[in-house]
This record gives sequence, C-alpha cells and structure tokens, in this order.
Amino acid sequence: MEKETFFASPDRTSKQTVISERKKLESSDMLATILEATNTLFMILNENRQVVFANTALLELLKMDSEKIIGQRPGELLDCINAREAPSGCGTHRFCKECGALDAILSAQRGVTRKNECRINAMNENKHLAWDLSVKASPFEFDSNSYILFSVTDISDAKRKEVLERTFFHDILNTAGAAYGFSEFLKEELEEEQSIHTETAQNIYDLTDRLINEIKNQRQLLAAERNELNIEVEPIKLPDYIHSLISVFDKFKKQKDYSLKIIHCDEFEFHSDKTLLNRVLINMIKNATEACGDKQEILVNVEKKGSRVVFSVHNETYIEESVQHQIFQRSFSTKGRDRGIGTYSMKLFGEDYLRGKVWFTSEKERGTTFYLELPITIS
Repeated sequence: MEKETFFASPDRTSKQTVISERKKLESSDMLATILEATNTLFMILNENRQVVFANTALLELLKMDSEKIIGQRPGELLDCINAREAPSGCGTHRFCKECGALDAILSAQRGVTRKNECRINAMNENKHLAWDLSVKASPFEFDSNSYILFSVTDISDAKRKEVLERTFFHDILNTAGAAYGFSEFLKEELEEEQSIHTETAQNIYDLTDRLINEIKNQRQLLAAERNELNIEVEPIKLPDYIHSLISVFDKFKKQKDYSLKIIHCDEFEFHSDKTLLNRVLINMIKNATEACGDKQEILVNVEKKGSRVVFSVHNETYIEESVQHQIFQRSFSTKGRDRGIGTYSMKLFGEDYLRGKVWFTSEKERGTTFYLELPITIS
C-alpha cells in the first residue's frame, strides 16, 4: 500500500537500519564529544528526516531514552498535533509546508544550511503545549552517508514575554488614548457650556472599565500559562447572557458597518466560569468583526446538544490555508506585530480550563465559523 503525504516524502528507514547508523555515529568520539559539550538541543537526522542520534540535553528535556527517540521525526518527538493527524507522520500533513523546522530540514537536504523560527502546537497527556523554537539545520557527510545536524533552542519564554508585553501595551494605550480623547472633549464642554454631556460621561465610564478589564485579562493569561489559574463556576442564564455580550460590541463599533445578529439561542442555564467564558466568546466575536467587510453579517448561534452547549460565531470572510494552521499559535497574528494572543487564549481557556473544545471551519464559499463546545456543568 502506497504511503500518503500532502507535502514531504513519507518514506522511512527501517528501525534496524537506523540503529546501525547510530552505532556508526557513536563510534566517532569527536562527534559525540562535540554534541555533548553544549546545552543546546542537538539531533542528527538521516535522509528520511528520522532521528539517528540525540544528545543528552535533548533526551533530558523530552524525558525519553535514546531507544525511544531513534527513528522518530522531530515533530513526533515534540507531540506536534499536525504530526499526529498527518497520514504518514511528521512532514506529511497539508499544513506542514508552513513549518519552519521542516523548511530548514528540507533546505539542508539540498545542501543549504538554514536557520528558522518555528511555532508548534502540541498535545501531551491531554494538555496543550505551545513551543516557540529557533531551529537550525546543516548538512554533513559521515562514512559516505548524508546526514543533517539539527539544533533546537526553546525560545518560548522570550516569545511569551515579548508578545505579552507588546499586546498589553498596545491594548492599554489604545483604550487609554480613547478615554483621554473623551475626557478632553468633556473638558471643553464644561469650559464652554458648563454642562455635562451624558453620552460622553458614559463613554468615559465604559472605556475606563475596559481599561481595568484589559489589565485583569493580561494578569489572568499569565496565571493560566503558569498553571496557577483557579476557575470559579457560577450559573449562567441563556439567552440573557448572550444579549448582554452582544450589546458590548454595539457600543464600540468603529468604521465598519457590519451587523451582529443572534440567529438562535436555546433558553437554559448552565454552569461555567463566566470570566473565562467572556474571554473566549469576546475574542471569537472580536475576530469576526475585524475580519468582516462593510455590510456583512456576523451570526451568533447557541445550541444545547445533550449534556453540552455549542457557541458559534460566523463571518463571511475566508481564512487562507497558509494561515489556518497557525491560528491558535501563541505568537502568530495576521493583524501585525502587536497582536497574537486572542486565538491562542481561546484554546488555552476554552479547553484547558473550561474543559471544552475550540475549533473553526473556513471555506471560500461559506466563510469562517469559530466554535466553542462546553459541558453544561464543569465536573
């Protein structure tokens, strides 16, 4: 039966041959000494992108022995969700063509050393992991065979800090700037007419409330990534909750003339953490408002399905395939360098803390729909 692939070659070298290759590499005292003399994570790959040798630093990070690693590919070692879902493992998923690690490896196979950054969404023991890596692949010859020296540096902490800081200050400055503009207008009103404009006063109140919430949101996200976030379950009544959520967006429409509609909402009560639920649903709706064009509709739907409730937000815009697989990555955004947390936090809060499932579909003819499925009661 022919092996399947959407991108790179699915062919693999037999385990016995890989073990034989490893023994030859280990026979070189100089090579082993060099690879073990650094804390950098190193692996040597064969022509089919399989691990032949890994240094101790890598084995300790992955908490694996050399026998388990041998013959696997990098994405499989890191529990990449695309490698897990691919027809023939790492490199064969349709999204793998956007992978920085695979791009570097394929370049090395052509004789070119390449260094890339690589974002990997992983799943380990039912827990989401987000890897931000700096990778480098270099070709080399040994005993008449071609290999790739592949180094990996975990830059997750640096990326996390960078993105959180950029996003935090971007959002805070935007909201504070708007509040300042309204307060300046109010000041002029008071000076000229000695009267308080009710709408302006309300806008200042709403904006400062958002400012406080954004500070709390960033603190909450940091706590979630450190596994220090505690959920507070409370009863939530639908559709009252959804109507109140939609009203927030009606107050802050910008240049776009879109319509935000609730097409259906079952009436019932469920139990969840309202603060985290707000975070997920507001991001779903916010993404839709930013993606849609003028005169387009954004449709919100809420259905009870057995012991689950499914929220969905639909807009008419298609997400390009090259972007789709990166949607939930921590530091990826199509909206510029000051973004990249919203969809990542949807997965983090919706799945790891609310015990649900977050996903999306996007088709050129039908547009894009984001979904959040939650249990009626968190157990």
